[in-house]
Amino acid sequence: MEENLPKFDIPENFIVGDDISGDILNLYGKFPCKIKSGIFVLCMQGSIKARINLSEYEVKPYDFVTLPPESFIQIRETSSDVHLYFAAFSSHFIDRINFIKTTADFLPVITENPVLSLTKEAASLCEDFFSLMIKSHAYSDSIGIKNMEITRSVLNLIIQLTTEIYKKHTEWKQTSATRENEIYKEFIQMAMTHYMKEHSVSYYASQLGITLQHFCSTIKKVTGKTASEIIMIIIIMDAKAQLKSTNLPIKKIAYSLGFTNQAFFNKYFKQHVGMTPKEYRNS
Repeated sequence: MEENLPKFDIPENFIVGDDISGDILNLYGKFPCKIKSGIFVLCMQGSIKARINLSEYEVKPYDFVTLPPESFIQIRETSSDVHLYFAAFSSHFIDRINFIKTTADFLPVITENPVLSLTKEAASLCEDFFSLMIKSHAYSDSIGIKNMEITRSVLNLIIQLTTEIYKKHTEWKQTSATRENEIYKEFIQMAMTHYMKEHSVSYYASQLGITLQHFCSTIKKVTGKTASEIIMIIIIMDAKAQLKSTNLPIKKIAYSLGFTNQAFFNKYFKQHVGMTPKEYRNS
């Protein structure tokens, strides 16, 4: 299983299973991973401590986890008895079916609340659904069926299941509908989309149509962090993922993250990580 487990994307349109061990998941604890595929996970046993995008979570039994494409994840700690069901759809397949458009109605809620606690009964029903997918996928493989329309139907079913879960289970932490929280939500969505080109705090304030002073004070009030710190965290997560998961020259990584030259990127990375990109890659 370890050799076949994709670190960032998957080699085929769709995979489903329940055979990822805690030891394999702990391999992801060394650095953040940027997920290109769309992943759905049901935890039935054990626990996982992980950072998903900018927040820390502990995934426990009966938790349902949704990781949209372009999510960052870093496993902090995994119990040895963890038992997960998972279904993943490749970035290539997701691009072809316009996943973002398909999930537009509930994607912002999932992005903010990727881990949702279910009742034991609801989790049992989801477990039956995953088990059926595993059996169906194994049968399709055994007779050589690789039909994109079947995979599209499976994804639609999972999206419908996920939608119903979020409608009926409201245990996740809800933020009050204040203007400050709305500004923060919009900023995070924009930052996750534009951080590879826009590092300036003033850019995001301008896009939100508010003054720089009001923007900065709002983000600090809601999160306890400055807007610059949040942008930095996202950039560093991506930089670490690229340095550890690819053989791209550091110069290309720097350009991909919006830095005009490698020297500036090296200085920025060392300032926030404590070592140069090269040192981090070789560590």
